[in-house]
Amino acid sequence: MSISTISSNISRVQKEIADIAHKVSLETKKETACQIRIGQIQRSITKNTSDSLRKSKASEIERKQNEIANIHVKKADLAKKDSDKTGKLLKLKQDLAKEEEKERKKHATSAEKERKRLVDLEKRQQKEQLAYQKKLQIEIQNTARMTDIVEKNIVHSSGLSSTVEYDLFISHASEDKDEFVRSLAEMLENIGVKVWYDEFTLKVGDSLRKKIDHGLIKSRFGTVILSSSFCSKEWTQYELDSMVAREMNGHKMILPIWHKVTKNDVLNFSPALADKVALNTSIDSIEEIAGKLAEVILEKSITKKSSGRL
Repeated sequence: MSISTISSNISRVQKEIADIAHKVSLETKKETACQIRIGQIQRSITKNTSDSLRKSKASEIERKQNEIANIHVKKADLAKKDSDKTGKLLKLKQDLAKEEEKERKKHATSAEKERKRLVDLEKRQQKEQLAYQKKLQIEIQNTARMTDIVEKNIVHSSGLSSTVEYDLFISHASEDKDEFVRSLAEMLENIGVKVWYDEFTLKVGDSLRKKIDHGLIKSRFGTVILSSSFCSKEWTQYELDSMVAREMNGHKMILPIWHKVTKNDVLNFSPALADKVALNTSIDSIEEIAGKLAEVILEKSITKKSSGRL
């Protein structure tokens, strides 16, 4: 098979892989929309909701859950196709490398062509790296301008001092409570970590905004449970902006946890967060994550006390 034919096949397979990735992205958006709708329906059900309306809402939730199940099946099928195409692409690239090696042996000028190819590849890589750094810099600059205002508003509206009351503020999406967050909060409390967690802290009649501002200012660290639901919430964005504001002022406090997300997901949400070392629920158990968080908090607390700071 000629080099041109192999190259053409590589281009075709790469396009097919890109199309699969696009389809996966669309299915993910559909899944997120279903999860958001389920949350809206669940929050709309109150004690005063009639039985007939409650049944209707339950039916809609079931339909959305079935849609999510179907989406999972489609994504699994797309993942299988992606794996097959990737394997095929690798084989084609190996074939291309072999044919190029043959051409280099046939022609004395092939060495110069290879050198040029490598130079072009390096230039492309440098261009991509510069583009990424520029995107990251813009993200940091925008965050600095926006969160400086958020930090000032928090302090002004709460009228609180900087005295620490909590070791850790837990920022999360409500959709992740049952599966992960509640167990983590309870485990941290059991091992002696003082946490600000809404179910432990908020009482009937409390001002949600003021209580969150209070928790953010009074906490030494903040853990951010990054999930697909987290990335779509306004309240979680507010909490994250507040933590970033404190970091921009020199207080390193964000301890990220990835929950069922990839590096690309986090990178698309926040390049700055993607650059931070994070814990991952796909790798560590709840017990291991709680232990690692407690270890960091204890280490920093000892360091600050020895230096004469809170």
